[in-house]
Amino acid sequence: MEIAFVIIGLLAVILLRFLVKLLFYPRPLSGIPYDTGSAKRITGDLPSITEAFNETTEWTRPIGRRSLKYGSPIHQLFMNPFSKPLIMVDDPREAADILLRRSKEFDKDTTFGVWQTFIPRSTIAQSTTPEYKAQRKTWQDTMHPDFLRKVMARHIYAAAEDLTKLWEVRCSHSVGHPIDVSEDFSYAALDAIWTATFGERLDLVEAQIQMLETGKKVQTKGLDMHSTVQYLNNLANTWRGSLWPALTRWRMQRNPAYRKYTETKDREIDRILLDASARFQKVLDGSNDGSEHDTCAMDLVLRRSMISAQKAGKPIPDPTKDAGMRDELLLFIYAGHDTTSTTLQWFVKFMTNNQAAQTKLRAALKAAFPGDGLPDVADLLTKDVPYLNATIEETLRCAVTAGRVIRMSTTDTEILGHKIPAGTSVAALTSVGWRPVPVPEEKRSPTSRAAFEKSGNVDWTLKPSAQDLESFAPERWFKVDEDGNEVFDPAALPQNAFGGGARGCFGRRLAMIELRIMIVLTVMKFKFLPVTPEFNSFQVHEQLLRAPRQCFVKLEAV
Repeated sequence: MEIAFVIIGLLAVILLRFLVKLLFYPRPLSGIPYDTGSAKRITGDLPSITEAFNETTEWTRPIGRRSLKYGSPIHQLFMNPFSKPLIMVDDPREAADILLRRSKEFDKDTTFGVWQTFIPRSTIAQSTTPEYKAQRKTWQDTMHPDFLRKVMARHIYAAAEDLTKLWEVRCSHSVGHPIDVSEDFSYAALDAIWTATFGERLDLVEAQIQMLETGKKVQTKGLDMHSTVQYLNNLANTWRGSLWPALTRWRMQRNPAYRKYTETKDREIDRILLDASARFQKVLDGSNDGSEHDTCAMDLVLRRSMISAQKAGKPIPDPTKDAGMRDELLLFIYAGHDTTSTTLQWFVKFMTNNQAAQTKLRAALKAAFPGDGLPDVADLLTKDVPYLNATIEETLRCAVTAGRVIRMSTTDTEILGHKIPAGTSVAALTSVGWRPVPVPEEKRSPTSRAAFEKSGNVDWTLKPSAQDLESFAPERWFKVDEDGNEVFDPAALPQNAFGGGARGCFGRRLAMIELRIMIVLTVMKFKFLPVTPEFNSFQVHEQLLRAPRQCFVKLEAV
């Protein structure tokens, strides 16, 4: 009898170990490289990701570079015990193929994350359903070139002018010492996107000017909203190292800080929506459609929603009860603020450390916009300045503001000859920072091979533009045309900074306008002089985005 109990006990232990391994330990996908040590622990790759983050304060690019060690442009990570492996793709051409041409096989990954927690009814947090398509259609005209040029751009231009005024004051107070401008970009970008979205001014930059000139702190509602927006970026750290994301989200939503920031944003958004709704009630009684009243993105969408309800004989909806509208408005603020601010921080660092490129850019701008003053917004947006275009593209490539774009396989499929089951998350690196591992052409998808043939079978890794990828060089974005002239070449390198395809960045046009205006005005007003090493670290601080830990500049008025 005792022997029977021993045997039963051993079998129970063996069964328990089998179940634990089956349920909690990583289950690698066949044929795709991975870290063998990570596969032997419940925590998978989290310890190595944490180690990389502690060493470099970023993880996407260091972990992405494992492809070079594995000799494979694709590898897998084990992020937590309850999910399939995360597939990392370090091949810009294959990433573009997945994003642009394989939407029937890959969709937006909507598993637990920051967007699903904070603004779950926004389009960025949804998969591509009929409801998503209807919501996107509602907002599509806010990104129409005419609306951006006539309405949104002037708000961004005003914020950029305020930033140059702030820097003039900073110059007079700095006595030639380097100054930290990271918050300046954050304030200016939020001023710009808030006014462009809601038609109201936050005056964050103006408050900074007043504080510098008077020495007294100025409290504005803008500072509360700035803290709220910054909180979202800090949420990203909560997910890093989380074994159970669903539990993490549940706990976060009950955190006093989360409730505080949620109440702040809801109160402010509701006030603005109700004021606008009351204003547009008058439009409903008029003889025209009221389009002349569209002073921001919210006006355009809200006015059309109210007119549509009136024509259908329905009650005018309460916009504060429309979760989709409220979350989409907040998406404008979150996505349009931090991404621009972070990219601009990298831009001034690249200018500071590449004086020749800075001089070339300023000379190109002076030639394009002659005269003593700054160009007006219409001229700035319509004039073709090739070196400006090249500088923006090179800034996007080197900044790597958003290091990865994630899709989920919606069906059993393949990537580079490897089987990928349905429901697998795929993270593609967004920037060309090194030469990827070569891929035999026969391993690529039919759509990738067809696109390659259509482009003339030109391997981008063999182009002059693909040399010395560690350097900041706007010149790589030029080519010689048939007449022997140097012209801007947007296809000089693969560029996936904004994703691509049907689920690419909705605000790409707006972001490019923000970058263009901010860069032109600051470069035409100031020189970014070299700074000493203690103010010139290129160490990264990766949260939701990849930002520089230091952003000091030494300004000199032009």
